[in-house]
Amino acid sequence: MENKKVLFITFDMSGYYTGVYDELKSRYSTVDFYNTATISYKYKNFFEKVYSFVYKIFTGRKLKNYYKYQSLINEVKDNSYDIILIVRPDLFFDAQLTSLKKATNYFVAYYHDSINNIKRKSEVIHFFDKVYSYEKADVENYNLEFLSNFIYFSEISNNYNQTNEVAFSVMSKDYRLNTLKKVAQFFRQNKLDYDFYVIDKQDINDGLITFFSKRMNNETVVEHIKKSKIIVDIHKYGIQDGLTFRAFEAIGYRKKLITTNKDIKNYDFYNSNNIHVIDDVKNISIPLSFFETNYEEIPIELVEKYIVKNWVTTILAQ
Repeated sequence: MENKKVLFITFDMSGYYTGVYDELKSRYSTVDFYNTATISYKYKNFFEKVYSFVYKIFTGRKLKNYYKYQSLINEVKDNSYDIILIVRPDLFFDAQLTSLKKATNYFVAYYHDSINNIKRKSEVIHFFDKVYSYEKADVENYNLEFLSNFIYFSEISNNYNQTNEVAFSVMSKDYRLNTLKKVAQFFRQNKLDYDFYVIDKQDINDGLITFFSKRMNNETVVEHIKKSKIIVDIHKYGIQDGLTFRAFEAIGYRKKLITTNKDIKNYDFYNSNNIHVIDDVKNISIPLSFFETNYEEIPIELVEKYIVKNWVTTILAQ
């Protein structure tokens, strides 16, 4: 264990980065951890609320984020860290990032959203010694370091679970819904079982998709994945092409994957027997042989390449 002090800040509503925190604790003597998704803030008075509203109109920025995260900054700004690792730095204001930068010898960030999706990410690159991104276009356009997402859980499945149960998908409601419905129609027409869930403000069941208003916690997601033969991933096509965590859940749990992300064909673990890429979201056509064949094991060294331990080693290399 290295005698170093590390600060890890993330925005994590699904528990993907708990494994990163655990790995950091196993390596370094002191690790301070903050999950900004758990930080809430209530306006002190009516005038603060009005000022924040006006501020957003003129700047496009949420002043509430400054108030919300300033307590974190106040707690750590007088500390000295060997490393500060931050996910979603775009949530912080420049002055807050300046305070964090002064508190460390090595300031590194990870982007698991594209700059095309969150423009603020391009504005904060200059604060960091290194910025890693899962989006290849951003790596090229902004001179970042490429690093994919990872297998976030420690218990990697040793054997393919040859369940014949449902295909599974869960996502928030947005423009991708029409594509998911087309996939559901294909499954239904071919008498293939599936469980597709969409998070919406209203609980509606249209017969194709199950809608629910409360976010599904990751423990429930994992249970669905474990009992399913196939994971269906409708990524934010047209906005970002970095591989979502669904792809790495498929690797770690030995599940087949149906995805709209064509770039997955360029990854070393791609296997057409295990991964079907939807080429045309308007016309869904999946060979029935894909459902009839079993998962084909990929080399263990490829699986291990994407475990959280190696992700941490890469992102903290100076």
